[in-house]
Amino acid sequence: MKIETVKAFCSYITMSVFGAAFQLRIERDCKDTINGRIFLQVTYEAPCTKTGDIQTWHGRKWYLSEHMTYDEIVKTAYAAFEAAVKHEVMEGFKFDGKVVFNPHVNYEALLSITDNEVSRAAAELSGVLM
Repeated sequence: MKIETVKAFCSYITMSVFGAAFQLRIERDCKDTINGRIFLQVTYEAPCTKTGDIQTWHGRKWYLSEHMTYDEIVKTAYAAFEAAVKHEVMEGFKFDGKVVFNPHVNYEALLSITDNEVSRAAAELSGVLM
């Protein structure tokens, strides 16, 4: 499918949540801008969780197969939108001012604490549960 066809088809897609609008960027892979794979990428404006400044953010790139169907395009656009919203939800959930589910934490750091599981017995011993 031609990129112009994908862009025209995607022009019918709108995405918003809590009044915030999200856009869909449709491009070819920069390694081959003429024949490279087509991808969808959600972009949106939101405050930075560290500075509070409004910035334009770009979600990850979602590549379409060369044998894409319209169904694949719609469902991939939805998955891209959902992932971007979940990313913001994770960053917006804080405990004592710190992001608890930080999506930017390196996987190696997460692996280093993966055995720190919570259990009711341990919580009762520490006095957390009443």
